[in-house]
Amino acid sequence: MSEEKEQNSYEETVKDVIEEIDEMKDTESESAQQFIDEEEITERENKLEEDMFAQEEKEEEMTPQKVEEKKEEVSEVIAEKPEDKKDEKKKKKEERVVYAHFDVDLWRTKLHREEWGIRLDAQKTTKDRQWTRDMDTIGEVKKDGESYGFLAQREGLWKSKDPLERRFVMKLFSTNFYWRCSIERLQGESFANSHASKEPCPSYVCIFKHTRNLFRIKRLAHFPRFQGEVFGFSYLDEEDIFHTFVIDDKRLTFGSDWMVKDIHNKVIAKIDGKFMNLGGKFKIDIFDEKLANDKSFFNILVLFSSTLRFHKDIKKNIKKSLKELRISDSEVKLDDSESNLYLNPRKLSV
Repeated sequence: MSEEKEQNSYEETVKDVIEEIDEMKDTESESAQQFIDEEEITERENKLEEDMFAQEEKEEEMTPQKVEEKKEEVSEVIAEKPEDKKDEKKKKKEERVVYAHFDVDLWRTKLHREEWGIRLDAQKTTKDRQWTRDMDTIGEVKKDGESYGFLAQREGLWKSKDPLERRFVMKLFSTNFYWRCSIERLQGESFANSHASKEPCPSYVCIFKHTRNLFRIKRLAHFPRFQGEVFGFSYLDEEDIFHTFVIDDKRLTFGSDWMVKDIHNKVIAKIDGKFMNLGGKFKIDIFDEKLANDKSFFNILVLFSSTLRFHKDIKKNIKKSLKELRISDSEVKLDDSESNLYLNPRKLSV
């Protein structure tokens, strides 16, 4: 029995030793596997670092090309911008529909058949009382290519040697020489406005055959003054709706060009003066359909354009008159036809 026990104990010890050896082998294999895995990881990391470095070098080499490409893109955008602005301006111009067109042609000479003969003047005076003996036909007005009427000026008043008595009166007659409307410079109001603003500011009044209302046009002081001249006028239409407009001078243009704007600062008409025309030619375009059919509105523009030929002389006359009034003790005595325009309409209606 003792021998069997010894043999069994020996076998157990052998088994224990074998198990220990197997455990040692397993630990060695695991450590070896871990070492291999660590080496593979380090190799991969090194490869990634090399790839990143190579990519950075490529990006650094490509950056100047990209910069040039970006510059080209920016230059293309800059080059496209003015074209876009031009296209926008063209679209705006295309959007403006001309509902009425007028041509005002002021003649330089009197070599026109409407001016020939004394008998013709006598016939005009018998037709309409508005045609006076000192009237002189100086131009023609066309509407949409067809004759609309003739412009005549009172030369006797305009050629007066005394600056205080010199007046500007222009009348528009039909093709048969019947009076349509007229524009007169208000001497007293022109002096008052010019004295207040310290620059010549002519004032006009428009009188029409088809309405009892008076329409005044005034030159307004524009500050800063280098921006050009500005005229304003307002009136009540047949539906008792009040309208106010501005006639703004376009600077840095050839000829005498003016833009007509409403209270919303929208361009509703344009007056285009022809450059280097000795007499004076003006084209009027109206971009509002309702105003194109308003006699008061388009006749005011026609009458205003007829004053532009004499605009410089009118301002010179105002300067001389104010200078004479300051130096001398003379007083301003208005013509009866002008003084009647200052009467109180409420008192007359009672």
